[in-house]
Amino acid sequence: MVNTILKEADLFCPNSVRINFTIYHIFFCWARNIKQLAFP
Repeated sequence: MVNTILKEADLFCPNSVRINFTIYHIFFCWARNIKQLAFP
């Protein structure tokens, strides 16, 4: 699903925006996992 979003974003976003979106998505998933570990 994420790959589909990135492919659609490529149609109207420069690579820098796509990279920032990818970093944000990775950070968001990481932060969510940390919250689950800290507060199961």
